[in-house]
Amino acid sequence: MSVFVKKIVSASNLSFIRLNAIRLLSSKKDASKKDDAQKSTEDIKKNILIEKYGAITTLNIDRQKTRNSLDEATLREMADAINSFDKDPEAKVLVFNGEGGSFCSGFDLDEVEAKGYNTLLDAASRLLRRPLCDKTTIAAVSGYAVGEGFELALACDLRVVEDTAVLGCLGRRFGAPQSLYGGRRLTSLIGLSRALDLLITGRPISGVEAHNMGLSLKVTATGTALGESIKLAKSLLKFPQNALIMDKLAAVNSQLNPNSEESMRDEAIMQSLMGLAIEDLQKGIKKFQGGIGKHGKFYKLTEAPLKDWEIEDSTEEISIKKDEDSDKDDKK
Repeated sequence: MSVFVKKIVSASNLSFIRLNAIRLLSSKKDASKKDDAQKSTEDIKKNILIEKYGAITTLNIDRQKTRNSLDEATLREMADAINSFDKDPEAKVLVFNGEGGSFCSGFDLDEVEAKGYNTLLDAASRLLRRPLCDKTTIAAVSGYAVGEGFELALACDLRVVEDTAVLGCLGRRFGAPQSLYGGRRLTSLIGLSRALDLLITGRPISGVEAHNMGLSLKVTATGTALGESIKLAKSLLKFPQNALIMDKLAAVNSQLNPNSEESMRDEAIMQSLMGLAIEDLQKGIKKFQGGIGKHGKFYKLTEAPLKDWEIEDSTEEISIKKDEDSDKDDKK
């Protein structure tokens, strides 16, 4: 009997050892799969960096050796990132930025030669959307924003431009057309005469001149465009987003999408937002009645009501006390 028990124990120990060996082997396989997945993820995101600050997302082009030029891989990564931002219900504002002191120097000319212009144009098809996103987009322009990089900045709703930035249609030197609706967008922003100046001559302009032309919301010091853009983005989060998007789409449609399929798409989006915008408006009316936002104030829109002395329709109780001597005089 004891011999039989020993055999059972030894057999169970053997199976236990085999089981552990199988588990160890499977764990190694799982670890290798995770490593492979991590490597593939790193490969996917090797040209851009995505960072999130609450409802604000930054898309940072990171090809610093070529001043953040756009090759096929980078363009496809950007398209995926923009689509993810569009689908994220928590994301409200997207900020485009270039790492290393330059926004974007346009298409990578070496890759244009190797793969052909149409290959890069096909990879950039997501950037042809008008508007680029339904939600708000901001370009933090520093260093060079030329060629398709200039067009990317023009595709954004708002631009914060550093005073030393260089913008323009520098592709004119090589016979490259404005392939991302840059001519149309530029004309809608600054008018035909100024747009033709930049499009025909291809001359570069500084951030200061770009601001004077009306291309930027704000001109800022060197090295501060990203910080100022994030600050701007934070200031927009306090607004109800549905009406904001509706008004933006209406403005873009009037300039870029008259009588087009995209215009019909945007009209459908605006109609779908109408009910939500009305709900936001009802909430806004209650806030206003409680003292928030009165006198044209844009700050503290989501905080406590204004103090009593800030409320316009305030009443004060005044009590008058008569002196005893005046009472005696009245009796006489």
